[in-house]
Amino acid sequence: MITIFVILYLPFTQYGLTKLLDVEGKISHAEAIVVLGGGLRPNGDMGVSTRERIEYGIALFKQGLGNHLILSGGNAVSGCTEAEKMFREALKDGIPPKMIIKESKSSSTHENAIYTRKILLQYGIDGKVILITSPYHMRRALLCFEKEHIDVIPAPVKDSEIYIYGFYQDLRNMHLLLHEYLALFYYWLKGYV
Repeated sequence: MITIFVILYLPFTQYGLTKLLDVEGKISHAEAIVVLGGGLRPNGDMGVSTRERIEYGIALFKQGLGNHLILSGGNAVSGCTEAEKMFREALKDGIPPKMIIKESKSSSTHENAIYTRKILLQYGIDGKVILITSPYHMRRALLCFEKEHIDVIPAPVKDSEIYIYGFYQDLRNMHLLLHEYLALFYYWLKGYV
């Protein structure tokens, strides 16, 4: 058990495991940019994953790469969802509210895809969407969105925390990767991917 821990703790191993999950497409203009929430802290602030995802989404939107910014995440702390927190961040960064669509019902990656599909149908968005999430989460997210027949350009966050190494970060990375591989297996068993 200690040997497995040591192997998983090594940055070299973490890098390799992340690269297996990190799927990236050629980014071009899309009908919408979809940003997936990555959790909130116990005090209600955005976690690192959510913050890096929304910042990347805002950056791509400001480059004119999407007509709409769809913020997906229904997990809540003190009554405020990930989508709402990301919405506030986008407003602070100057994104017009009429360009933002909040999806605040989902509580999983599977539900992110289901509820985003409903939004796309509701708004008549039938072209490609740019999907933004963390590199370690992209493969599962992409598979879920493809299962819902959404035409996706995968755009994992650049300079993500998962590619930063150090004593405490390596522990966090190990946790993120173990969770992701287990979740991917579970989603496969459930037929979500």
